[in-house]
Amino acid sequence: MSSVVSKQPAGPDGAGTASSVSHNLREVVSRAGSVAEFCRQVGINRQQFNKYLAGSHAPSRRNLARIARHCGLTVEDMDRPADEFLRRLRQQEESAGATVAPAHFQTLAALARGCASDLKPFLGTYFRYHRSSIYAGSVLRAVTVIYQEGDCIRYVTVESMRVRDDHGNEDRCRFTYRGICYLLGQRLFMCDYERRQCNEMTTTILMPQFRTPIKYMLGLVAGIAATAYRQPFAARVAFHKLSDDPHVSRNTLRQAALIAPEDPSIPAAVRTYLGGDGVLLAAI
Repeated sequence: MSSVVSKQPAGPDGAGTASSVSHNLREVVSRAGSVAEFCRQVGINRQQFNKYLAGSHAPSRRNLARIARHCGLTVEDMDRPADEFLRRLRQQEESAGATVAPAHFQTLAALARGCASDLKPFLGTYFRYHRSSIYAGSVLRAVTVIYQEGDCIRYVTVESMRVRDDHGNEDRCRFTYRGICYLLGQRLFMCDYERRQCNEMTTTILMPQFRTPIKYMLGLVAGIAATAYRQPFAARVAFHKLSDDPHVSRNTLRQAALIAPEDPSIPAAVRTYLGGDGVLLAAI
């Protein structure tokens, strides 16, 4: 894609080449969580912004100034080469953090950066299994991808399930969680948020294997049940590694589902660890 983008001309008012700006905008958006959220915060048209990201159009100087101001940067910063821009962006983030962020936020960021190299053996695609917090007697199989972005190890989890309402109509529910990983005291900590509604966080603590190849990771997950009462819950959780590749296939995503505990596709080791209904703890 970069070879195509690089051929795009500068903006009509000299705001910068589409290639460098689009690359830098993608870096900025990755920190916002989603394109829609970033456009909402900045107050810019999403359809037009997508053209900036694609490199087919360069933003006007006015729009570029608005984006730069939101990020605490200058218009000139937005047109820097990728490596220079990333350094400038990090400098700004560190400066802003030192000014307005409590010290513990800086500590969390430093911890994430400090354990990134030790987490590299865990990169890849996994099936995540745990008892459903709202559908009694069922197991939720989700897809989790652990990957490196910048100097931190991040992950995304996709939950998908088909459920029937009181009238027998089938509905498909899908949730996406984005988070960051820590390896502290030989335990893998994962903390995420639900991307679309941003109304919950999930915490997972795993006991990882320190031998290769990594096959299973077992632990506990705690979150909020997606019911009208939104009860906190905790359950045993098992991660089954599928591959080292962080690029998940559509076929793998289609296997994210609500399944029966006796489903033969559940590995025996996972089924044994999850145990009976009693392993799910929910606040009443």
